[in-house]
Formats: sequence, C-alpha cells, structure tokens
Amino acid sequence: MYNLGHLRLYKNIPKKRMFNPTPDYDNDSYTLLQYKSHLRNEFLIPLKANGNGSGVATIRLQSLESQTVKITGNGKFYTGLAGTTELETDESTIDNTLGSLYVKVPEGESCYLVCGKADKLSGIGDKTSNVIADGGNIPYINYCAINYPLISLSVIRLSGVSNSSFTGSIDNTPNLTLLILFLNPLTKITGSIDNTPSLTHLDLLGNLLTSLTGDIGKTVKCNSFRAPLGTNCTFTYGTPRNTIDKWPSGQLRVINLSMTSMTSAICDRLLIDIDASGVTPFNEKLINLNGLCGAVTSASAPARASLVTKGFTVVVNTQGE
Repeated sequence: MYNLGHLRLYKNIPKKRMFNPTPDYDNDSYTLLQYKSHLRNEFLIPLKANGNGSGVATIRLQSLESQTVKITGNGKFYTGLAGTTELETDESTIDNTLGSLYVKVPEGESCYLVCGKADKLSGIGDKTSNVIADGGNIPYINYCAINYPLISLSVIRLSGVSNSSFTGSIDNTPNLTLLILFLNPLTKITGSIDNTPSLTHLDLLGNLLTSLTGDIGKTVKCNSFRAPLGTNCTFTYGTPRNTIDKWPSGQLRVINLSMTSMTSAICDRLLIDIDASGVTPFNEKLINLNGLCGAVTSASAPARASLVTKGFTVVVNTQGE
C-alpha cells in the first residue's frame, strides 16, 4: 500500500468538514494540490512557460508499469518536438522504458503534469538522459517538490540544466540509485544518503544549494561521490569500507568532496581504508579531499603513496603535515 505517513508535512490544510479532496488545478495552491495528490497516489510536476511559449519541451519519464500522465490548464501535449501537431487529449502514457512527452505551455502560464501512479514512477530522466533540457521559449520544471514518498523512484537527472529545479528530500526516495544535479544551480535537495542504500552515483558539481548528510561508508553500492564546491553538505565517514566487496565491482571512480565535516582524522581513515580494500581506479580515477576538508597527517602518507602507485590521482589538504 502507498505510504501516507508524510501527510503531516502539509500545513494549513482545511479541516475535514471543509475539505474538498478533488484537485482544483486552477485555484488550489501547490501545497494543497500535493496533499490531495498524495491521497490519490499521484505525483505533480509543475511546468512554467518560458519566453513567448512557442517552444516544446521534451519531458522524459519512466515507470515500473504503464501509467497515465495528464496535463492541466492550457498546457498541451504534442506528437513531437516540432510542435506542429497537437494531441487531441490531455492525457498521455509512460511505461517501463524511458518515454518522451512533448509539452508546450503558452506565454505567461503554468500547468502540471499529473502522474497517475506515484508509487510506480521509477525515473525522472535516466542514467544518460535528462528529464528536461534548457531551451529558448520552452517550458521548464518549476521547483518540483518531492515531499512525500516516491518508493520506486531510482533516478533524478538534471545535468547541465540551469532553469529547471527540484526541492524536497531524498529521505522520500529510498530506492534512489542516481542523483545527478551536475551544473544545476537552482535545485535544493535535503535528506540523508543513509536512507538511500542503493545509491550508486551522486553528482552535485555546480549545485550549491543541496544540503545532504550521511555516512559515505554506508553507501556500499556507490563509487562516485561529487560534492566539491558547496558548503551545505555534511558527509562523514564512520562505517569502514576497507574490504573489496564494499566497492561495486571492486572499483572506485571518483571521490571529490569539500566540506568541514570531513575532518583530518576522517580523511586519513578514508584514505587508509580505500588503499587497504584493494579497490582499483577507473574512469576519472580521482580522490580529491582538498578545499574545506581537514588536512591529512602523516598517518595516511603510506596509503596515499600506494594509491598513486595503483593509478589514482590523490589531491588532499596537506597543511597538517
């Protein structure tokens, strides 16, 4: 059954005797619509017109099973990116392969995409494709809120997308595998990676607003961590990953962190454990614990030398040596 335990997140909801559970997309606030959507096992994606509204956005979504996606207001579905043929319905469908919805929103207006089975929504984009792209006069995702459980969602991808945005918490996405907000400046996500045990790829490069917490030692399926510029994330390393079976396929792609929560002792311990695990480098082959991270000490010097010999590029704050 779909989990309704997050209803307390919604404030200022009318009392039961006054409450009309039917969504009024033209007049209800987004907060109220989310509350109603939660009750109906629906998920809302707010879209807003950009420029003169003449362009068509491609929205890429995926579901564990076929489900209807409705568009509200004056938003329209089209048969393709050219935007020459309008669908004669306010409904479309997504299924278990990544699908494309072609959407136009008139100048000055906004609308919602209403996914009919929130508990089956599995991809907002996928591993290689963004959920939406920037573009002149095409609508954008306007602070889509993840404020209640999306229990099947595995991917949120906004890579190099500057005007679309999400808010909410990854605590509501327990099966998330990829969170890619690369060069996406507006999205602000909270929560703990401790609550996403299936996470394999975290990329917050160029996203300064997201403020995640958690122990990177617990995300044993993840071999790519990027949070190099922001000061809002507070990751630590308390659970050892010093055996090779705690790294996917025995490989490490990148750890690139800059935050004061990564103290000198933590940085030393992480470097020593990575070396002891026997994990091998691939792709970027980078371990970067510089910037706001604590200065390493001589305790990790042998491990750092060994990691370089294995093929890693190791960048650290050496002021403590």
